[in-house]
Amino acid sequence: MDHSYGVGKPAIFENNIYIGSEDKKMYCISAWTGKELWTFSTDGPIRSSVKIAEGHAFFGSDDGYLYAVNLVSNKITWRIDSGSPIRTTPFITRDNIYFGNEYGDFFCLDFSGHVRWRFKTKKAITSSPIVDGGMVFFASLDSTFYALDAKSGWVVWRFRMEKGSISSPCKSENFLVFGSADNHIYCLESGNAREIWRYKTDHQVSGSPIIYNNSVYCGSADGTLYSLDLKNGQLRWKFKTDDLITGSPVIINNILYIGSSDHLIYALYA
Repeated sequence: MDHSYGVGKPAIFENNIYIGSEDKKMYCISAWTGKELWTFSTDGPIRSSVKIAEGHAFFGSDDGYLYAVNLVSNKITWRIDSGSPIRTTPFITRDNIYFGNEYGDFFCLDFSGHVRWRFKTKKAITSSPIVDGGMVFFASLDSTFYALDAKSGWVVWRFRMEKGSISSPCKSENFLVFGSADNHIYCLESGNAREIWRYKTDHQVSGSPIIYNNSVYCGSADGTLYSLDLKNGQLRWKFKTDDLITGSPVIINNILYIGSSDHLIYALYA
C-alpha cells in the first residue's frame, strides 16, 4: 500500500490485518511485522470495510460486487453482482450476510452467495446495517431510516428525517442511535420508531455514534465531539476540534479516541 491508502476500517483476525484500498486491492498484512502476506484485486476501489466469518473475508467494491475470499488460499469463493458500488460494511449473522449499495438496493444473502431477499430504497445506501432482535436497521440518502424483518425483508417501520443519512446506527437495549445530514443525532425506540430524543448539532452528522456506559458519543462536521445522555439526549459535555469530524470514536479502557480533519487524533476521558 505504498502508493495508495485504505478507506475502510481494518479487520483483525488471527494476528492478521485485512483492509481494502483505493488501489482496488484487499490486503492481508501481518499484525506483528507489517509484512504484506497477500493481496486480492477487484475492478474498483474498495471503500467497504472487511468482515471476517466462516474462514472468509467479505467485502464490497466500487465495481459493484460483494466478494467472499478464502483466508487460507486467498482465492475467491464467490462474488455477487449488486449492480452498483458497495460502500457499506456487510453485517454477518450465523446464517446471513446483509449489505446495501449506491443504487439503493439492500440485500440479504446466504453463505453461498444466493440472494434470500432484496429491498429497494429510493436513493443510495451508504449507512452500514446492524441486525438485532430479528430486525435489520439502516439509513438511506432518501431521508428515511428503515427497520426490516431480517428473515423476510418486509418493512417493520420507517422513520423520516429532514435529509438523508450515511451514518451507521448503534443500538443498546431498545435505544437505536444514528446521525443525519439534517444536523441531528437521533435516538429511536427500536421496536416501533418512537422518537425518544433528537439533538441538534451545528452541521451534518456523517460519522457513526457509539454507546458506552449509558452515554452516546458522536462527532459532527461542525468539528465537535458530543457526549450525550443515552436516555434523554441531554448534553454531558462537548469537545471542539479545529476541523470537521466525519469518523467514529473508539473507547478502550475508558479512554475515547477520535480523529479530526485538523490532522490530529485526540484521546479524551469518556
